[in-house]
Amino acid sequence: MKTILIIIIVLALAGVVDSAYALKQHYAPPDVSGCDFNATISCTAVNQSEYSAVAGVPVAGIGIAGYLLIALLAATSLSATKQSRKAVLALPAVSLAALAIALCLTYIELFVLKAVCPLCVVSQSLILVITILSGSALVLARKQSAQD
Repeated sequence: MKTILIIIIVLALAGVVDSAYALKQHYAPPDVSGCDFNATISCTAVNQSEYSAVAGVPVAGIGIAGYLLIALLAATSLSATKQSRKAVLALPAVSLAALAIALCLTYIELFVLKAVCPLCVVSQSLILVITILSGSALVLARKQSAQD
């Protein structure tokens, strides 16, 4: 289980980097984006759309906070304390919530904006893998608890 948690931490930190770059794109002038390939594959079309912020907070900023929370929960889960057991339980729930949000944003990209942000695809892929791994970590933790 330790290896899975370390992989989750690494993936979450990659998510922080990806989200930080997307946040930079959110505030960048439209002609400066490094990930605009055409009207359909465009960071600008997505990251500067009306859907790119919630209550004035950029979605990419929310992503940074979410990935940091996931990394913190995974790191806490590495210790053998009562808190680590709670973190192992919270990790799949937080990851699943993040995946649900990512799927909603994917819907908006594909069917409302009709544009895809490459940075968003990376983030969506990361959160999908993190969710699967966090579920696996929970199953392994429960098996270990049953054996103890």
